[in-house]
Amino acid sequence: MSEAWRCFVAVPLDEALRSALAGAVAGLRAGHQELDAGWRWSQPDQWHITLAFLGATSPASRNQLEDALRRVATGCHAFWLPTGGLGVFPTPRAARVLWYGVDDPEGRLRQLAEELRREISPDAPASFHPHVTLGRARHRHGSPVADLLRSARMPAGRLRVDQAVLFRSHLGGGPARYEALAVTPLASEGGSAAP
Repeated sequence: MSEAWRCFVAVPLDEALRSALAGAVAGLRAGHQELDAGWRWSQPDQWHITLAFLGATSPASRNQLEDALRRVATGCHAFWLPTGGLGVFPTPRAARVLWYGVDDPEGRLRQLAEELRREISPDAPASFHPHVTLGRARHRHGSPVADLLRSARMPAGRLRVDQAVLFRSHLGGGPARYEALAVTPLASEGGSAAP
């Protein structure tokens, strides 16, 4: 029996948004060096918006997952979403996750996430808050970041949702590394023009 993989489905950031966000995060870190050491920062090439977390997954189920991902993706048209702002989980007084926001005013990303969850992970929790994880606090009780949130300058951008990717997460030996197992394009754009 082979070892289980840790998998999830996500939307990757396009290069333009990734580059603008990477510059803003570098400036944020340089301007708040006293906070920088208290965080484990995500690498820009790993940034994504998680749609469905699958957790421990049998390698033997890979083909079934790819088929399910294709079924959902072909029924969803590509679209654009506005992005911007900085936020935290759970609170600014004890932040454990620092994130960049994604606005989903029409609920299209939420609908895609729900369809994926129903198709490939029906037992997973239904909560969904689209975001890009920028960093995680090193201390288990979190870090106070209210001043950071007030002063941070993050780019207002846009995210093109035109594919869903099945990722495998490799843990240990530093930050998590994500391996794309399957890249599935959404149907051609419809209904929502680029902003």
